[in-house]
Amino acid sequence: MEKIKNNCTHLRTIANNIILVIIFLMVSCAKQEPEPIIARAGKTTIPLSEFRDRYEFTPHILQTQNKERNRRNVLISLLGEKMLVQEAYQRKLNKDEKFQTYSEQMEKEAVVEALFDKEVASKIQISDEEVRQGFFRSQTELDVHVLSFDNMEQALEAKKQIDAGKSLNQVKHEFQTDAFISADSVLTLTMKWGEAHPNLEEVAYSLVPNEVSDPVEADGIIFIIKLIRRQTNVFITKADYLKQAPSIRKKIKQRKRAEMFIEFMRSMMADKEVKVSHQIFDFVAGELEKIYPIQDTSLTTEKIQKVTESSLDSLQNKNLADHLNDTFARFNDGSIWTVSDFIKKLSIGPYRLNYKSGETFRTSLRRTIRRMIEFESLAKKGRELKLQNTYYVQYQTKMWNDAYLAQQMKQRIIDTVTVSDEEVRYYYNQHKNNYTGPEMVNLQEILVNDEALAHQLYRHIKNGEDISMLARKYNKRVISYNHDGVMGYFTTSSLGKIGSVANNLKIGEIGGPVKTENNQFSVFKVLDKKEASPIPLEEVWNSVNRDALTEKRIRTIDNYLVPLAEKYPIKVNHAVLDTLMTTDISMMVLKQHFPNRTAAPLVTPLHKFYQLQKLMNDVLPVNN
Repeated sequence: MEKIKNNCTHLRTIANNIILVIIFLMVSCAKQEPEPIIARAGKTTIPLSEFRDRYEFTPHILQTQNKERNRRNVLISLLGEKMLVQEAYQRKLNKDEKFQTYSEQMEKEAVVEALFDKEVASKIQISDEEVRQGFFRSQTELDVHVLSFDNMEQALEAKKQIDAGKSLNQVKHEFQTDAFISADSVLTLTMKWGEAHPNLEEVAYSLVPNEVSDPVEADGIIFIIKLIRRQTNVFITKADYLKQAPSIRKKIKQRKRAEMFIEFMRSMMADKEVKVSHQIFDFVAGELEKIYPIQDTSLTTEKIQKVTESSLDSLQNKNLADHLNDTFARFNDGSIWTVSDFIKKLSIGPYRLNYKSGETFRTSLRRTIRRMIEFESLAKKGRELKLQNTYYVQYQTKMWNDAYLAQQMKQRIIDTVTVSDEEVRYYYNQHKNNYTGPEMVNLQEILVNDEALAHQLYRHIKNGEDISMLARKYNKRVISYNHDGVMGYFTTSSLGKIGSVANNLKIGEIGGPVKTENNQFSVFKVLDKKEASPIPLEEVWNSVNRDALTEKRIRTIDNYLVPLAEKYPIKVNHAVLDTLMTTDISMMVLKQHFPNRTAAPLVTPLHKFYQLQKLMNDVLPVNN
């Protein structure tokens, strides 16, 4: 009996040990990363997927032909970010309500992406012919003129007038489109495959030089495109194709994902009903119009985002304070959004709103509300499938959270930095050649529509007739019409073919006739020239002040990061980094559900952080 008892005790001990081993293995497996870690700063890691996505989806990071050096530069930037993340957690920035709202949003976005991959993306097919077409288009750059319109009716009327013989300049002037471009100019762009909206690319690449497209829609805006010039790289080989084909295929897949995502959303929303009362919409839209930069065409997207975020913060504390808990939207499943919910969602978009007028703003706001509702419905479906527990969602959320916290830390640091007038003067004297004004020319011009008349005018002026008198009678140039044809000082590059001819003439000489890009003819006299030279500090004070402040901010962050490298030890997994396969073409890829959100946070270059670069030589030695 005692022996049996001892055996039982022994078996129980063995069983307990086995259970402990199993538990240990389960815990160990749970702690293992689902993919290799490229590097870490303290406890904050850079998994393989994050490095690859941020390397490939940040444009213009390939500063050299040395791929190993390019990886080093990106990795240093990411390690700098992760050190700031560690410090942000130390300072409890992750407890901030804004961060919590942002983090929740980014998790939802990842859930929606995972849902789409699960339900739709696996069905995407890409043919070899599509890859070949993408490759050959990627070897061709297009110079195009572009007009944009708020609605299709306006664009169709503009196209009709162009077909009847009017120039793009005349149409632009009549329809008051693209107000941020001067009245005598049309927006000119260099289009590269993979960087513009697919709808615009498809049209532009099908045009022949000087052909004007029919109106085409992209993200709610209507465009008309005129192809000016097509430049193709003729020195391409099969090796070039084989090298770039994977990145081309990846880009095409991203685009197809975006197209299929729209259809997927529509099918998901087929049985969804949402009600937003006209009264509450008008009230909220009216309050937003008071703070948003309506009709301010000088603001960039970045500035607009800053204005809207700060304005929405103040809005919650003022005009809408008594209505934050009012119902904004009511769903057919009984759930609701309050006004406060809507404002929070709007503040973390970013959503593409049209600030051209109150009417276009409200139209774009309605479209944004619809996008919000579609997105939230998809996120709810994904959560029901527990997709928030997948590795993809967790790593995506962490990646975006890290980028946000690092940016908040950076902002806290640079907010303390100022420059004195003396520092501005010193910076200007050290970098004076950076503020050299271009060569300028002042012309007195007669612009006409008829080539024969232009030749006659040229002969009259050469024979000594008064150019001022002739300009008053014949000149068609709007900006100089009331000034006897005197244009004032312009850079030669801004005048196109006219500038090229004027550049080779002396003061007092006559040029022309020159055929312009709009099929008009220019005859002109060179009144004066100004050689390129440093611009006086007083005239460029704001630019120099900005540049001096930027440099000082860089030095301040650089000084801040160096001790963090000791506080949060850096480790690099060279075995993974050195064998990682990445594409050579860096490209901008946008998320399918947000036209303004990149597929991964953009990498902030730290190549000017000289102390950090020097410190990193030990863990990431430079190989020439």
